[in-house]
Amino acid sequence: METVVEKVIEKDVIFDYTEFLSKSCQQRLSFMDAIKYLIPSFEVIINTTENNHLSCAEQLEAKALKVLSSHASDTNNLILLLYLAKQEGITQLIVYMPYSLDEQQLTELNNRIEGTIEFIKGNSEHLLFILN
Repeated sequence: METVVEKVIEKDVIFDYTEFLSKSCQQRLSFMDAIKYLIPSFEVIINTTENNHLSCAEQLEAKALKVLSSHASDTNNLILLLYLAKQEGITQLIVYMPYSLDEQQLTELNNRIEGTIEFIKGNSEHLLFILN
């Protein structure tokens, strides 16, 4: 099974945004998914009853597929993804993008996250988020 998140080192993960977009377009919403989307606090109740035998990377993937939307802007999705990563205790998140973000998007990310953004090996499609 392909995964959009790969474990790299303890607490460091890679998130493939391209794979996420592909998977999210293929998902069909159930009635429960619609309720969780409309009432975010309902998600907390559901999550506390589920088994937590998944790694932080697997939990991040599961949450991202439930919460992020291919209909939302990349910037908003990335901000939410970083929030989810911090919840999982992830300190470094590498995101593989299908395209480069423009300067305005990068500036908005820098202003709205608690952390830093770097390009990996100068590749503007591979972003390293160091979370504080």
